[in-house]
Amino acid sequence: MEEPFPLLRGPIQPERKRVSWRLVLDGGYRRQLEVESELVQQAVPRGPVPELAWAPYAYDHSVREFIERKVIEHGYPKGSTFHPLDPIELMFLLRNGDLNEMEIVMAVEREFGVELIPKFIERLIRERTNFIDFIRWIESARST
Repeated sequence: MEEPFPLLRGPIQPERKRVSWRLVLDGGYRRQLEVESELVQQAVPRGPVPELAWAPYAYDHSVREFIERKVIEHGYPKGSTFHPLDPIELMFLLRNGDLNEMEIVMAVEREFGVELIPKFIERLIRERTNFIDFIRWIESARST
C-alpha cells in the first residue's frame, strides 16, 4: 500500500556528480532548475500533510511556522506543506546551490540567532536530517 503522504524525495534521474550548495555559474543552471522543479512539484500532488502527522512530536510551533513560511516563500508553491520526516535538505533545496537556499539559511540565522556554517549544512545533507530534528536543533541552539 502506498503512503498517503509520501515524504519528499530527491529527483528521479541518473546519478550525477553532486553539486555543492554554492551557486553554480558553469552552465549547470538549467539542469539545476529542472531538478528543483521536479522536487518542488512533489509537494503539490501529495496534497496537504495533515496536522495529525505532527501530533506525535513535541516541538516549538513558532520555529516550524517560521521555517515553513520562509521555505515556501523562497522555494515552494504557495500552499505547500511539509511532513516532520521530510529531509531538510530537500525542503531547503540545499543540494543544488542557488540564492533561494541562501535566503532561507540567512533568514533562519537572523530569526533564531544561530549560525549555519557550510560544514554544518554539509552534515545536514550527509545525515539526511529531517524537518522535526532540524526544528529541535534550532530550539536547543537558541537556548544555549
